[in-house]
Amino acid sequence: MGRNNRKILITGGGSGGHVSVASALIDGIREKYPESYKHLTYIGGDLAMIGEQYGQSIEQKLFKDADFKCYYIRAGKLQRSFSFSSLKLCLRTILGFKDAFKLIKDIKPDLIFSSGGFVSVPVCIAGWLQSIPIYLHEQTAAVGLANQIVGKFAKKIFITFNSSKQYFNNKNVIQTGNVVRTSILNKKGEGKNVEKIKNMKDGKLSIIYISGGGLGSHKLNTYILENLDLLLRDYNVILQMGDNQVFKDYDFATKIQSQLNSNLQDRFLPVKYFNEKEMGFVFHNIDLYIGRAGANTVYEIGVLQIPSIFIPIPWVTHDEQTKNAQTLASLGLSEILPEKDLSSINISVYIKDFLSRELGVNKKKIAILFPTTALEQILSHIFVL
Repeated sequence: MGRNNRKILITGGGSGGHVSVASALIDGIREKYPESYKHLTYIGGDLAMIGEQYGQSIEQKLFKDADFKCYYIRAGKLQRSFSFSSLKLCLRTILGFKDAFKLIKDIKPDLIFSSGGFVSVPVCIAGWLQSIPIYLHEQTAAVGLANQIVGKFAKKIFITFNSSKQYFNNKNVIQTGNVVRTSILNKKGEGKNVEKIKNMKDGKLSIIYISGGGLGSHKLNTYILENLDLLLRDYNVILQMGDNQVFKDYDFATKIQSQLNSNLQDRFLPVKYFNEKEMGFVFHNIDLYIGRAGANTVYEIGVLQIPSIFIPIPWVTHDEQTKNAQTLASLGLSEILPEKDLSSINISVYIKDFLSRELGVNKKKIAILFPTTALEQILSHIFVL
């Protein structure tokens, strides 16, 4: 196939960050290379959060109405510790490799682009064994095991932060920044959630957006709901909760909302996810972000320069969420609140103190360190002759 008509296979999943980058790349190909888009294939995994049934992965939910070919292989997370569950996940990785090898043999892509995550390992290894070039994008400041493995044989590795370079013994590492969804730059929006936020804007209270990431955080959801009465005295609260079918946090939140006084009900907006038509409007109309520090979230907060309080997941590999958050904390835009400290603070007072401070934001340096050109750079490498 020619330069503008390449058969591209995209893989990556397991978290909102990995899927977001894959989605943004797909949108870029659709817009700039429509002939290649006709041949585009996506391979994700079928593994959701612990306790949920297979077939409920975040990529399956987000791409359920896609107009390109999607396949979901048996996926298993790579774990450094040994247990019965890790043995089961290892077996699924082997089965996933079998699935991936057959799919790639049938698809015969010109190249594979990976946005990371455990599902990408069997897909990229299967592709590499069939002599297909591998391109990798790393979103985080610290690199996880999956991308360290794939990075060993990737043709080119695109990184968001310079600190990631140390994890790759590969001369073809290119710092592009992160792939930014065009939707977050759109100040307009449509839908029922947009109308609810407009109503919040009509009042005098600040709007706080709280998020546990694409999959949600049961711990964070529970903490906010326990402190909701306190928060609603002083703020409008938007809580993005995910769609975990084990804890059913969203159902619990809507029940709590229905029991609030009518004036407080309008100050609280629980949602599972925001769609692409809503997200830009949300980001452009909040006064503060509170929540997890996934790479994509931190990067988008940096691009839009939104004051933020990050509560990193404490148990992730290399403490990567803390390292992500430190990139903005060091520039004055953000503060890091360790999860272990949540129980010892008055969250409403903590927020009031943060918002009342002069943050000393280095806006010029943030703009330099958080460019929005990664998609164009990556496409130029993928579609080079």
